Amino acid sequence: MSFAKVSIIGNLGVDPELKYTSEGKPRLEMRVATSARRKAASGEWEEQTTWWRVILFGERGVKLAEWLRKGRKVYAEGRLEVGMYDSREGEKRVSLDVIASELVVVDRNPDGGGAPRAPRPAAEAPAGATSDEGGSQAAPSDLDDLPF
Repeated sequence: MSFAKVSIIGNLGVDPELKYTSEGKPRLEMRVATSARRKAASGEWEEQTTWWRVILFGERGVKLAEWLRKGRKVYAEGRLEVGMYDSREGEKRVSLDVIASELVVVDRNPDGGGAPRAPRPAAEAPAGATSDEGGSQAAPSDLDDLPF
C-alpha cells in the first residue's frame, strides 16, 4: 500500500465554480494561491506564488459555494494530481490539482456577519440533480476549528 496527501492554506483567486458531473454529482472547483518568501541570488527577498486547482466533490461543495468568494482563505487537504495542458500560446503547462477530501474556511467572513452572502446562481444541474436546501450550515469561522 502507498499513500500521499497534500495540505495547503491559501487565498481564493476567483469565486469558486459549482459544476455537475454527467452523473449529476456536484463538483466545486476553486483556484487557490499559496505564497512563500525566498531570498534571491541578488540578496533581495521575493515572493513566489503557486496556483492550485482545488476540486471538492459532493453536497458539501454545494453549501460551500454559498460561502466562498475571491480572497477568502481556505485550508484544503487531499490527494495531488499533476496534469499537463497546452496554454493559449501553445506552451506546455503543468496543472497542480488537489482532489480535496477536506476543505475548511480559515478566515472570518469579511462582511462581519454570521450569515452567508446571497447565493450566486449555480451552474445548471442536470435533470434529477437536487440541491440540499434544508438549512444552511455555518462556515467555520474560528481558527480553533483547524484540523491541525
